[in-house]
Amino acid sequence: MNPTHKIKTVNLLIRLILLTTLLVHPLLTHAQIKLNGTYVATKISYLSDDELPDDNILKYSYVKYTFSNPNKLNYAGVYDDLGTPFLFEVKGNLLLLKNDVGFVLNTMRIIENTPEKLVLASASQRGDLEDPKAIKYTLYNEKLVQRSLALSPDDIFSIKGTDTTYKSGQKIYAQFKGPAFQTYIYDRIRNNKKDVKSGEFDCTFIIDENGKPDSLRIIQGINPKFDAEYVKAFNSAKNMWIPAQHNGKNVKVLMDLSLQYFTSDQALPSYFNGQKANAAYQNKDHELALYYFDKALEAKGDDTDNLYKRGICKQMLGNIKGACADWNKIKLLGKNIADELLLKYCK
Repeated sequence: MNPTHKIKTVNLLIRLILLTTLLVHPLLTHAQIKLNGTYVATKISYLSDDELPDDNILKYSYVKYTFSNPNKLNYAGVYDDLGTPFLFEVKGNLLLLKNDVGFVLNTMRIIENTPEKLVLASASQRGDLEDPKAIKYTLYNEKLVQRSLALSPDDIFSIKGTDTTYKSGQKIYAQFKGPAFQTYIYDRIRNNKKDVKSGEFDCTFIIDENGKPDSLRIIQGINPKFDAEYVKAFNSAKNMWIPAQHNGKNVKVLMDLSLQYFTSDQALPSYFNGQKANAAYQNKDHELALYYFDKALEAKGDDTDNLYKRGICKQMLGNIKGACADWNKIKLLGKNIADELLLKYCK
C-alpha cells in the first residue's frame, strides 16, 4: 500500500517543539550517536540546500526510517508499512546500512541527530558524501510530524455518539506487526496454492482500539474460492495489529486493501516497457521515456509509479494538461504520491 505521503515543509508546530526540546537535548557528539525510533523525511534536497529538480523521484517521495536497538533498521516508502529490514552500524558520524549477513550496502553521513530530528547525507553520483550535489534527508520524529498534521472532516469515517472511527492516513493509522499486511496476504494465499490468473480484490475493515480487526467488507471479489482464502488469511492475522492512536489514546481506524493479479499478457509488456522507460527517465531522455511509459500503461493502466513518471515526462516536455491528467488519475486510484505536483502545477 503506498501511499501518502511526504510533508513538503516543516509545520510551524514542529519548529516550536523542536526549539524547546533542543534546549533539553543538545546535539550528540559522534561518540554518543545512538539511533532509535521512527523518523519521516520532511524535506529531501541537495546538500547545498538547493531544491531537487521535479524529475528526481526523491523530491516528492515519502521516506521513513525505523531504528530499533541495537542494530536493526527498516526503510519504508509508505506510511503504514514497516518496510524493508536492514542491519545498521554507526561508526563515528557514518551510518552503515548492511544486509542480513553484514555486507555494507550503503553509507550515509549523519549531519545532525537528536531524538526529534535526524539529518542524513547520501553520496552524490561521484560517491562523495561532502559534495554539494549529495542528497540531504531532513527527517523528524514521526510522532512530532503526526502532531503537526491537522485533521479534516475527510479524515473521519463515522461518528456514533462518542465513538469515532477515523480513516487510515499518515496522521492516524494502525500498524501491522510485520513488513506489510499486503505482502502477508499475498504470501498466505500463494502458499495455499490458489492460482489466480487475473483480477482485482478490494476490501475495507476496521482495526479497533484493542488492535483487533473487525467489520471486514469485500467491495470487489475475484471468485468465491479466492475470497474464502482471503478471509482465512485475514483472520489468521487477528493478533498482528497495533492499534491507531490519536492524542495519546487508542482509536478505531478504517483500513483498506487492494490486491491485483495480472496475466502474463498484461504483466510482461508492462514490466519490460517499464524497465526501458525507467532507464530513459534516469538518463533524462524524457521523449524516449514517454514512449515506453505509454507502452507500459497500455498493458497496465493503473500503475501509479508509471503514471507519476509519465506525468513528469509530459511536464518536462511542456504538456502540463497531460501531466495533470496522469497525476489526477493517481488521485482517483486512491494514492496521494502526486499531491504536491497537483498543487504546484494543476491549480
